[in-house]
Amino acid sequence: MNNNIISVYSAISTINELLWGIPVLGLILSGGLYLSFRLRFPQIHIFRLFRDVIRSLRSSESSKGLSQLQGFSTALAATVGTGSVTGVACALYTGGRGCIFWMWVSAFLGMGLSYCENFLSVTHSKLSQKGSGAFCYLRSVSKPLAVSYSLFCVLASLGMGNMAQASSAVSAASLGLGLPRWICAVGVVVFCCIVVWDTQRCAKLCERLIPVGAGIFIAVSLTLVLIHPYASAEAVCGIFKDALSFKACAGGTVSWYFTKICVNGLRRGAFSHEAGLGTTCAVHSDCGVKDAQLQGKLAMSEVFIDTMVICTITALVILCSGTDFYSCADATQTVINAYSACLGGAFAGRLFTCICLTLFSLCTLTGWFYIGQSSFGCLFAQKALLYKVIYLFCAYLGTSFSLRTVWDISDIFNALMAIPNLTGVLMLSGQIQRPKFRRLRDG
Repeated sequence: MNNNIISVYSAISTINELLWGIPVLGLILSGGLYLSFRLRFPQIHIFRLFRDVIRSLRSSESSKGLSQLQGFSTALAATVGTGSVTGVACALYTGGRGCIFWMWVSAFLGMGLSYCENFLSVTHSKLSQKGSGAFCYLRSVSKPLAVSYSLFCVLASLGMGNMAQASSAVSAASLGLGLPRWICAVGVVVFCCIVVWDTQRCAKLCERLIPVGAGIFIAVSLTLVLIHPYASAEAVCGIFKDALSFKACAGGTVSWYFTKICVNGLRRGAFSHEAGLGTTCAVHSDCGVKDAQLQGKLAMSEVFIDTMVICTITALVILCSGTDFYSCADATQTVINAYSACLGGAFAGRLFTCICLTLFSLCTLTGWFYIGQSSFGCLFAQKALLYKVIYLFCAYLGTSFSLRTVWDISDIFNALMAIPNLTGVLMLSGQIQRPKFRRLRDG
């Protein structure tokens, strides 16, 4: 029996590695580069981008659908999860400092991908009588393509977006607050009940949770980086050195460099910001403001905040702390050790890290419920109650299940989402308009 279980785990891991090798990463990189080139690399206009985003969020009221701020918060909640923090520690453990550079490359190209898929989702949702998000534009290419994508999205929402996040929330809350796991598990399940009670309430929860969770984490982490300027500068230099110098690689072989540093960084980046998976399309296409270019720019800013800001400052805190990230396979413990060293105490570091990870997990649970319910509705109209029951059951299972297999299976579903989504986006690339930005001197 044990041998059969080990064989199943091994098969899942093998499939995961194969999908996240050349098939998906090659599609994300080549597709991101091609689309960015077609759009003349709008990512470089980052200051204009955030100027437009801030303007739109200030006037966030909407008479129909989600407001701009609710849509932005819900989409950001789905991407900013524990993977944005512990995933960085895992990348450092597996491939060293050079992985962070390739996470940046992934995010840069991912911003272009995210703009394109959200532009298409808003454009096609205006014409669609059924469904929302990526389902709408994929159905215009091929109905089987749209159905397969929605199925994989639902499964990913129950795995990575639900069970994995519920388990992470329970573990983080129990470790940080010193409470029994069963009490934390009850709290997470009750929170999920509140989330599924009403879709509009789900968006309102994201609107309140994500600014608090992300704001506290960014403010504290950035302060820790700035009060260690020399260590931070050395960390940045080390990232570029390990990423761009073959001599810095153990063994000095190109194959080792490619598999351990380049692929690992790109994979972690894609997993963190989810650009190319089409997940945030369900949120942005449901916003009351049906401006395709604006929703695309909001999606670009979410990728930037998730990877270029949160992942980067997490990596810098770990590197500045002097923590030996190669010696600890537990990514959460690596992050706790780093913040403990920088904050000057084990209790402070553990409490801060665990509270932030708990908030991020709850945010992701909320955002992914919205995405999963939208995809489920595309497959089974008028069956929202059924998805809510399944979602709550999976959340209950997630509080007691082992995480490793859940993460591996979720990785597979993410890869299976990316293939039909990117295929559809590339086939419809001729419909995508270049984003227009306000001039910085304009009022």
